Amino acid sequence: MNTALNYDTRREYDLTKDLQDLASWTGLRPAMPSETAREELLLRKLGPRGWGRVYHFRYFYSQGWSEDSRPPLSPRALDAFTRFLERITFPSGVLPSVFLTDASGLELSWEDRSGQSVQVEFRSESIEFYRAASGEEGEVSFEQLETLATRLSA
Repeated sequence: MNTALNYDTRREYDLTKDLQDLASWTGLRPAMPSETAREELLLRKLGPRGWGRVYHFRYFYSQGWSEDSRPPLSPRALDAFTRFLERITFPSGVLPSVFLTDASGLELSWEDRSGQSVQVEFRSESIEFYRAASGEEGEVSFEQLETLATRLSA
Protein backbone atom coordinates (compact mmCIF):
# COMPACT_ATOMS: atom_id res chain seq x y z
CA MET A 1 0.00 0.00 0.00
CA ASN A 2 1.40 3.38 -0.96
CA THR A 3 0.43 6.51 0.84
CA ALA A 4 1.34 10.04 -0.11
CA LEU A 5 2.40 12.50 2.52
CA ASN A 6 0.18 15.54 2.63
CA TYR A 7 1.91 18.85 2.96
CA ASP A 8 0.91 22.44 2.57
CA THR A 9 1.30 23.41 -1.08
CA ARG A 10 1.21 27.16 -0.45
CA ARG A 11 4.48 28.71 -1.50
CA GLU A 12 6.33 31.62 0.02
CA TYR A 13 7.76 32.34 -3.43
CA ASP A 14 7.53 30.96 -6.97
CA LEU A 15 10.40 29.20 -8.69
CA THR A 16 11.46 30.34 -12.14
CA LYS A 17 10.68 27.93 -14.98
CA ASP A 18 14.27 26.63 -15.24
CA LEU A 19 14.27 25.69 -11.53
CA GLN A 20 10.77 24.16 -11.45
CA ASP A 21 11.85 21.03 -13.29
CA LEU A 22 14.87 20.65 -11.00
CA ALA A 23 12.70 21.08 -7.89
CA SER A 24 10.30 18.30 -8.88
CA TRP A 25 13.20 16.04 -9.86
CA THR A 26 15.08 16.48 -6.57
CA GLY A 27 11.99 16.19 -4.41
CA LEU A 28 12.28 19.70 -2.98
CA ARG A 29 9.31 20.73 -0.89
CA PRO A 30 8.37 24.11 0.53
CA ALA A 31 9.25 24.60 4.18
CA MET A 32 6.49 23.69 6.57
CA PRO A 33 5.01 26.70 8.39
CA SER A 34 6.43 25.46 11.70
CA GLU A 35 9.93 25.38 10.18
CA THR A 36 9.61 28.96 8.96
CA ALA A 37 8.33 30.08 12.35
CA ARG A 38 11.23 28.32 14.07
CA GLU A 39 13.79 30.00 11.81
CA GLU A 40 12.24 33.42 12.53
CA LEU A 41 12.27 32.71 16.28
CA LEU A 42 15.94 31.68 16.18
CA LEU A 43 16.87 34.79 14.23
CA ARG A 44 14.89 37.09 16.55
CA LYS A 45 16.21 35.60 19.82
CA LEU A 46 19.78 34.69 18.80
CA GLY A 47 20.59 37.19 16.08
CA PRO A 48 22.17 36.29 12.75
CA ARG A 49 25.30 34.74 14.29
CA GLY A 50 23.36 32.48 16.67
CA TRP A 51 20.89 31.49 13.97
CA GLY A 52 23.81 30.63 11.69
CA ARG A 53 25.42 28.45 14.35
CA VAL A 54 22.23 26.46 14.95
CA TYR A 55 21.77 26.08 11.18
CA HIS A 56 25.37 24.92 10.88
CA PHE A 57 24.96 22.38 13.71
CA ARG A 58 21.76 21.00 12.16
CA TYR A 59 22.91 20.63 8.57
CA PHE A 60 26.68 20.34 8.54
CA TYR A 61 27.12 18.11 11.56
CA SER A 62 24.30 15.73 10.64
CA GLN A 63 26.59 12.74 10.00
CA GLY A 64 28.53 12.99 13.22
CA TRP A 65 31.52 15.18 13.90
CA SER A 66 35.00 15.43 15.43
CA GLU A 67 37.73 12.83 15.37
CA ASP A 68 35.67 10.65 17.70
CA SER A 69 32.60 10.78 15.38
CA ARG A 70 30.33 12.39 17.93
CA PRO A 71 26.62 11.86 17.27
CA PRO A 72 24.67 14.49 15.32
CA LEU A 73 22.43 17.04 17.00
CA SER A 74 19.56 15.38 18.88
CA PRO A 75 16.13 16.31 17.44
CA ARG A 76 14.68 16.18 20.97
CA ALA A 77 17.33 18.59 22.25
CA LEU A 78 16.64 20.94 19.32
CA ASP A 79 12.90 20.81 20.00
CA ALA A 80 13.38 21.60 23.71
CA PHE A 81 15.83 24.38 22.80
CA THR A 82 13.27 25.95 20.45
CA ARG A 83 10.42 25.70 22.96
CA PHE A 84 12.66 27.27 25.62
CA LEU A 85 13.51 30.18 23.31
CA GLU A 86 9.79 30.81 22.76
CA ARG A 87 9.31 31.31 26.50
CA ILE A 88 12.51 32.97 27.78
CA THR A 89 13.09 36.72 28.00
CA PHE A 90 16.72 37.80 27.79
CA PRO A 91 17.99 41.08 29.22
CA SER A 92 17.67 43.97 26.79
CA GLY A 93 20.43 43.98 24.19
CA VAL A 94 21.68 40.49 25.09
CA LEU A 95 22.16 37.88 22.37
CA PRO A 96 23.06 34.51 23.89
CA SER A 97 25.81 32.25 22.57
CA VAL A 98 25.03 28.76 21.24
CA PHE A 99 27.29 25.71 21.32
CA LEU A 100 27.01 22.11 20.15
CA THR A 101 27.83 19.78 23.04
CA ASP A 102 29.74 16.51 22.96
CA ALA A 103 26.52 14.73 23.99
CA SER A 104 24.72 15.90 20.78
CA GLY A 105 22.81 18.67 22.52
CA LEU A 106 22.82 22.45 22.48
CA GLU A 107 24.13 24.81 25.12
CA LEU A 108 22.83 28.34 25.48
CA SER A 109 24.76 30.89 27.56
CA TRP A 110 24.33 34.58 28.30
CA GLU A 111 24.92 37.16 31.01
CA ASP A 112 22.08 38.23 33.28
CA ARG A 113 21.40 41.86 34.28
CA SER A 114 24.17 41.75 36.90
CA GLY A 115 26.73 40.49 34.36
CA GLN A 116 26.76 36.96 35.79
CA SER A 117 26.78 33.87 33.58
CA VAL A 118 23.68 31.76 32.90
CA GLN A 119 24.07 28.43 31.07
CA VAL A 120 21.42 26.00 29.91
CA GLU A 121 22.25 22.69 28.23
CA PHE A 122 19.57 20.91 26.22
CA ARG A 123 20.21 17.17 26.09
CA SER A 124 18.20 14.46 24.38
CA GLU A 125 16.49 13.51 27.66
CA SER A 126 16.66 16.53 29.99
CA ILE A 127 17.84 20.10 30.54
CA GLU A 128 20.72 21.13 32.81
CA PHE A 129 21.17 24.70 33.98
CA TYR A 130 23.53 26.90 35.99
CA ARG A 131 23.05 30.48 37.24
CA ALA A 132 26.30 31.99 38.59
CA ALA A 133 24.63 34.87 40.47
CA SER A 134 22.90 32.48 42.89
CA GLY A 135 25.07 29.39 42.44
CA GLU A 136 21.89 27.57 41.48
CA GLU A 137 22.27 24.53 39.24
CA GLY A 138 20.25 21.49 38.45
CA GLU A 139 18.56 19.25 35.96
CA VAL A 140 14.91 19.39 34.88
CA SER A 141 12.70 17.33 32.60
CA PHE A 142 11.24 18.67 29.37
CA GLU A 143 7.90 19.00 31.17
CA GLN A 144 9.48 21.61 33.47
CA LEU A 145 10.87 23.66 30.57
CA GLU A 146 8.34 26.48 30.88
CA THR A 147 8.96 26.87 34.63
CA LEU A 148 12.73 26.98 34.03
CA ALA A 149 12.35 29.61 31.30
CA THR A 150 10.28 31.77 33.64
CA ARG A 151 12.83 31.37 36.45
CA LEU A 152 15.77 32.34 34.23
CA SER A 153 14.05 35.20 32.39
CA ALA A 154 15.29 38.75 32.83
